[in-house]
Amino acid sequence: MTSHRYRFAAAAIVLAALISASNSAFTNVAGAAVRTPSAAASGQTPPPLSATATPAHAGTLVKFSGQLLDNRAGFVFFTTGDGFRLDPNVKIDDAKTGGPTSLAPSTRTYARATLDSASGQVVELSLATRKLPDEARYEDIKRFAIALSTPAPNPDLRGGGEGLNGKAVLVTFTVEVPSKTAFADAVYVATDTSGWSATAIRMNRLDALHYRVSRPFSSGTRFLYRYTRGSWRSAERGQNGLEVSPRPFLVVNADVKSKNDIVYSWGDSDQFAPDLGSSIPTPFNPVPFVLPPTKPKP
Repeated sequence: MTSHRYRFAAAAIVLAALISASNSAFTNVAGAAVRTPSAAASGQTPPPLSATATPAHAGTLVKFSGQLLDNRAGFVFFTTGDGFRLDPNVKIDDAKTGGPTSLAPSTRTYARATLDSASGQVVELSLATRKLPDEARYEDIKRFAIALSTPAPNPDLRGGGEGLNGKAVLVTFTVEVPSKTAFADAVYVATDTSGWSATAIRMNRLDALHYRVSRPFSSGTRFLYRYTRGSWRSAERGQNGLEVSPRPFLVVNADVKSKNDIVYSWGDSDQFAPDLGSSIPTPFNPVPFVLPPTKPKP
């Protein structure tokens, strides 16, 4: 009985060894049957050897060196004011060695951008801490620079090249007054910006018929004005002896500006002229209506 047990155990061991050898041989045969062919044998493009390899380019490479201003949203900007689009797989390396770099493409870092003339994108960005030599003329790369928006003319710069940029402009007003104006009379410029004060800006007398004054105004200032002799009763009149509308004026962009006017008559040259008193004209009512005074009895 014991001999039978030993014989059964030995047979089990031998059977287990045979099964193991058979499985090993089958695995080797199956592996050889399903072995994947190499990328080169299949005609497919092999993957890049390195994640930082320079992307393949279809055009001529143009290199531009400068100092970086910013790097964001897939664009790199230089202190020249130009921005260039980055290739999605742009290679960033050391400008001296061409290998990995610890520098980041940030403000004040010097860089050499290699652009693909076919795509206009930066395929390689080499960084350095010192200024790099120029390798291309600006005319060669400016066509690759991006534009944030389509240029449009400034409406304030239309018409004679004069714009409204707020610069200080010296404006000179010169007025010719009626010959009957008393030599001792003062003439003023009243404006809507001064609350229509009849004595806002006093003018200087040049001769028997002319007064002049100069004042600085900011370019772009608009206002209305009239000439007076110190009151609205003595304000200027038209050639027909009637009230005149306020004169409009716009200060344009210039170093100096001159304005010449003529006053044909004064409101108080007629003894029965209406006394405007304290009524203040406005752009909507430049001549407030006031009843004329009662004609004195003889």
